Amino acid sequence: MGGANGKSKKKKSPRDGKSGGKSANYKKTGMKGGMSGDNATNKNTNGKSSTTRGALETQIESALTHISYDRIEQGLLELKDICKKNSTNVDALETYAYALAEYGDQEEALDALRDAAKANPDSGYEKFMYLGQLLDDGKAATACTKKGLDLLEEQMKKGDASVADRHCSACCALAEQILGCRDEEDGMDGDNAVDDETAKAVEELLKRAQHSDKESAEPMQVLACLRNEQGKKDEALKYLRESIARWRKPMQLVQETKKERDIYERKRPAPGAKDYASSSEDDVEKEEKEEKDDDDDEEYTPRFQDYEVSFEFRFETAKLLLEIDTSAALAIEILEELLEERDGIVDVWYLLAYAHYGANELDDSLEIIEIGEKLAAKSKDTGVLQEDEAEGALMNFAELKHVIEEVRRECDEQVK
Repeated sequence: MGGANGKSKKKKSPRDGKSGGKSANYKKTGMKGGMSGDNATNKNTNGKSSTTRGALETQIESALTHISYDRIEQGLLELKDICKKNSTNVDALETYAYALAEYGDQEEALDALRDAAKANPDSGYEKFMYLGQLLDDGKAATACTKKGLDLLEEQMKKGDASVADRHCSACCALAEQILGCRDEEDGMDGDNAVDDETAKAVEELLKRAQHSDKESAEPMQVLACLRNEQGKKDEALKYLRESIARWRKPMQLVQETKKERDIYERKRPAPGAKDYASSSEDDVEKEEKEEKDDDDDEEYTPRFQDYEVSFEFRFETAKLLLEIDTSAALAIEILEELLEERDGIVDVWYLLAYAHYGANELDDSLEIIEIGEKLAAKSKDTGVLQEDEAEGALMNFAELKHVIEEVRRECDEQVK
């Protein structure tokens, strides 16, 4: 199993357009860095000879190879050095900016993206989509995302088929930002305050998105968000279910044993949970015996959990389900699948604990809270989470635990 506790394996580099980095818009639009895109067609930009440019391409490829094999620090250092030696080269600046946006410090990424935007303001939509993702100012972020979408559409008009499949996601990204930053407008109180102009702008973008990719699940999910913000819960749930139906078409990946199926059905904690949960010697002996017995079990059934949409998209699906659906069952199922893929994400453990609380499965919720607290503490010690992030996560777990204890106390009093 991959994820935080899995073995290191080759990842796609920023130039491949898909990775496990932190920029949601990057994943949505499938952006490419390095020598790809518009700049790849101009072999002698910046007055460089083809030989010099070929050497630069080789250096950039070498740096990206380090990143793709999890040697991220080395790859970033090489790209930084390349930029110092080629300070006016657009390809170098953009590749370094995209890599930082995915794997580096956010402030450094913003500086690099701004430099790339100044050096090449009229082409290369990716840097503007990244800026839209990383900027804290909602209006500025939305303006950058719009600029990125405009540039992408210009490339499409010029016949660049390589970006056509990213148009739908780019439209959805802008629609989400318009919806998300409306609270910054004067007179908005943030409580279902979606004015007609905002709703119309979002719906128009979603129509364009659907026209670009009729099979995509993204437009329906964003439309569900819009209806939810408008207070139209029934419509929101309808559109969300339509979205889920489009991506939840599983493909058979592997055959699983009865033991693995038991884990999936939550007869024991999700994969990786034993790294954080406390257990007695008797529990350990019992588990070892079960593992030995299961080794001889030849019963196999298909396991389905490979989807076209991203990990982050499914996480947002689960969050929205918990907001608008009266049942937490599907949200729990999605979150457990996410933990099978990557069991080191604290936010997923918290949302799963919250989902079980919402389903009135308090014992399960408390068990997951314990796992999440230990994971948050461990992530803080290992540097996976910043101190403030870890403390915030621990506070969330503590608050949820307190609520559950209050509910139990009230139930006990009613019984008496």
